[in-house]
Amino acid sequence: MACLDRVVDDLKVQWPNNSTVNIVAFGHSVPAGFGVTPRVHKRDAYPRLLEDALSDRFPFAVLNVITASVGGEESTAGLARFQRDVIDHHPRVVLIDYGLNDRGVPLAQSRKNLVAIIGSARAVGACPVLLTPTWDTEAAPAKPDDKLGQQAAMIRSLGVAEGVPVADSLKAFLAFKGDRKTLMAQSNHPNRAGHSLVLTQLLPLFAPRRTP
Repeated sequence: MACLDRVVDDLKVQWPNNSTVNIVAFGHSVPAGFGVTPRVHKRDAYPRLLEDALSDRFPFAVLNVITASVGGEESTAGLARFQRDVIDHHPRVVLIDYGLNDRGVPLAQSRKNLVAIIGSARAVGACPVLLTPTWDTEAAPAKPDDKLGQQAAMIRSLGVAEGVPVADSLKAFLAFKGDRKTLMAQSNHPNRAGHSLVLTQLLPLFAPRRTP
């Protein structure tokens, strides 16, 4: 968390001593804001919700949350474009969200890709943040062979192993007390309410430290 603590400190700096803080949301269709494919609802997606919430919390910050996500993509393809679409934006934070689509990738390969992405982000001084997948109405994560649950478990364990914060989107969806279909634009894409659940997992990572 020390990496994100430094970002939070910089978000509190006022003019004329502040500087631009870029956060890049990297992944597939969910952070891109896809609703009912092919329609995109960027204003309802968690990168935009995060930018708005952080702008309210840090009113002196020059802040950009940049969406660098591609619908239908998995982490192998994402890794190939990481320099161009993420590093070249000089990010302070990189949000990494591939769990939903990486169900089509061998779990070991998915983990290897995420390790490489984390390493590349850290090499330029950026803070990586992992996200577990959002909901899919056809998933059954309580079953041992369910790929959504497997992805979430792998991402959580990788966060511990690499010392990377994890925004546990799937945990928030599973804890929801109502009908999860009300959180979905279609079977695998959240609507604004679903993205708001993701925000509940991300925003606490940017909480200012309490002064002892």
